[in-house]
Amino acid sequence: MNAPLRIGILGAARIAAGFCQGVAPSSAVQVTAVASRSAERAAAFAQAQAVPRVLPDYEAVLGDPDIDAVYIPLSNDQHVPWALRALAAGKHVLCEKPMALSVDDVDRLQAASEAAGRTVLEAFPYRFQPQTLELLARVRGGQIGTLRQLSGEFGFTLRNDADYRLDPALGGGALWDVGVYPLSMVRALAGRLPASVQASATWGPGGADHALAAVLTWDDGLMATVQCRFDALVHRHLRIVGSEGALACGFHNHVGPGLDWIEVYRGYEGQREPVPQGNGFRLEAEALAALARGEPPHPHWPTWAETRDTTRLVQALLESARSGAVRRP
Repeated sequence: MNAPLRIGILGAARIAAGFCQGVAPSSAVQVTAVASRSAERAAAFAQAQAVPRVLPDYEAVLGDPDIDAVYIPLSNDQHVPWALRALAAGKHVLCEKPMALSVDDVDRLQAASEAAGRTVLEAFPYRFQPQTLELLARVRGGQIGTLRQLSGEFGFTLRNDADYRLDPALGGGALWDVGVYPLSMVRALAGRLPASVQASATWGPGGADHALAAVLTWDDGLMATVQCRFDALVHRHLRIVGSEGALACGFHNHVGPGLDWIEVYRGYEGQREPVPQGNGFRLEAEALAALARGEPPHPHWPTWAETRDTTRLVQALLESARSGAVRRP
């Protein structure tokens, strides 16, 4: 039996607690240590999540020989600096989305990953869900004909006015936080960048986008719409329309009871077909562990090209929303 991938966590963020709970049943990965800027917070986190060790700081996590990989759930502006340090320390990296806030930084991470011989995975848990894999297989297998229209949306109510996600200097904004989910899925389905994009947004007092709506157009006639918000009832939907059929679902990070289906349309009436359930944190961590063991990459492993393209799309959409102009990503 293979030894589990030993993971250290940088920071005691709320999403890190969900990550610990998701991977706890896995025999392939094990969270072995956590560090935080607050020793008290790290200790409380470790006790609540049954993490065996609390280390004094992030550097101690990177320098620990008994840690194979690090999980980075820090604010968006801190992803690249700590991912680069982790790679330099010989660790594999599971980094919360967005991996980077610029294409240049994606390139830097790829170069560092290849130089270190270590893997970097951008944490989009939905990408490893059986639901997502089934969607991609059906579309790529031609089951709905030629792609014509894609639409994705994700929103919720952000109630904390002090949340870093409202600060553009820290990589905040609805598009970087939740819009990247449908945007990355649109890129995965289309397989390439659109020819042009245009967006409209509403802006908060600090300058971050609170809501954004975008239209993406390809030269062959494919079109997509993407919407994201910080001021609505939580919602997460995807619809894929082809020349001969359509698919719809919620493309959730964690598919449980009530979410484990895909709607298949051959006309006006759709039929729900069941898909397996799964915790996305566990699925993505186990995919990283398998690659770290030297196994072939997961067949739907997000590529550097996809990460680069999604980053380029976010930048182009924000530029369009600010200027009102059509942009070429």
